[in-house]
Amino acid sequence: MTNKSQFNKQTRNQELDGLRKKLKEYIAKNNKFNLRQLSRILHKNDAYLQQYLYRGTPKVLPEEDRYKLSIELNLDINEFTPEWLLNKNDAGNDQNIFIPNISSDKKNDLKKICFSKALLEGINLTKIQNIFFYQTFLDTNTVITNLVDVSIKDFIDENLYLLIDKGIYYLTYVKINEKDYQKIIVKPFEKKFSSFHINKNQLNIYGKVLWQGSTL
Repeated sequence: MTNKSQFNKQTRNQELDGLRKKLKEYIAKNNKFNLRQLSRILHKNDAYLQQYLYRGTPKVLPEEDRYKLSIELNLDINEFTPEWLLNKNDAGNDQNIFIPNISSDKKNDLKKICFSKALLEGINLTKIQNIFFYQTFLDTNTVITNLVDVSIKDFIDENLYLLIDKGIYYLTYVKINEKDYQKIIVKPFEKKFSSFHINKNQLNIYGKVLWQGSTL
C-alpha cells in the first residue's frame, strides 16, 4: 500500500520532471543561449544545467539561480518554480517577497519577481507596496534590475533615480549642482545619452532606486 508520504514524494517528482521539461523546451527554442552559456551566467560549471535538466541534479534549482534565469530568459520565475514551493511562499514564508514590475514594456513581460530578503538586507521593507522593479536592457546584452521606491518623488540625495517623461522611464544619476543649489545635474545611466542641468522643481522623479543588480 502506498502511504501519504510516498504519494506526496511521487507527486513532487512528477511536477519537477514537468518543470525541467518545460525549461528544456523553452531553452531549445531560444537561440540566444545554450546550456553552457546559461550555466556560466549562473557562475556554475559548464555542465550544471545539463545535469539539472537531464539527470535531475539538483532536484530543485536554488532561488538565486531561478531568479537569474528568469531575468536572462525574460520568464516569470514562477514558470519554473514548483507549485508546492510557491504555495509555501504565498502562505507567508517571511524569507521571500514578490515584487511587481513597473514597466508594461512588451520587451519585458515579467509581472513580478521573487526576492530573498537576505539579498535586500538594509532596505526598509515596511512599506513593500511602494517597491517595484524596473529593468534596463543595455546594448551589451546586460540586464540591469533595479528596485525602486515609487513613494519618493523628490530629490533627496545624490543617488540613482527613475525619471519619467511622456510615459517613458529614464534611469539616471542625480546630484546637486554645487555652483547653483537650485539646480541639479542629471546623468543618464545609459552612456549613449548626455548629461544635463535642470532646476529641482522641473525634474519629474518617478521613484528612487534602492537596490541594483545585473546579469551578463
